[in-house]
Amino acid sequence: MAFFHRSWSWLIGLFPATVAMFSVSRKWVQGDQEIPVVKTFWTSFKGRVMKANMYGWMTALAGIVLYGNYRVMVALGAEIPIFIVIAFILVVLVYLLIVSVIPESIHFEGNGREILQKTSLFVVGRIHIAFLFLLILWKGAYMSLAFPVVILFFSGSVLSYMMMWLFTRTLEKFERKEQKCLRF
Repeated sequence: MAFFHRSWSWLIGLFPATVAMFSVSRKWVQGDQEIPVVKTFWTSFKGRVMKANMYGWMTALAGIVLYGNYRVMVALGAEIPIFIVIAFILVVLVYLLIVSVIPESIHFEGNGREILQKTSLFVVGRIHIAFLFLLILWKGAYMSLAFPVVILFFSGSVLSYMMMWLFTRTLEKFERKEQKCLRF
């Protein structure tokens, strides 16, 4: 039974650990470098286990369904009309854009529907930033595969810090612009 517990525990901890890593990165970006990292990580981890797993596994299930659709399309080959291929590519792109905006789930509060709505609004309103998130994730994955030792030391923390920094700066710029418009 101990083997089962150790070998499958990563399935339960994967998404909460990711959210906790982004929470620590958020605090660093906000200028709070003197935080107790381990305590902050564990507090965030414990507080978001259920929510992070629910949303994480729902997102993973959607990705699995999209991958299944891709395999069916490959098997059918030229028999698929082009508009279905284009529609599939657009759906995958929207999926990737929404998944790549993890920092929003840490920054915004609310239930799943509200966070998804805010994420969608961010993606639509700041599409260039969402694409930049995708580029950062792709480049990080590429570098980690090209240099496997990078995975151990830099991939998660550096990518989360870069994404949170970009996200925070984008929100600050947006808020300044919004305040400026309200004054007039």
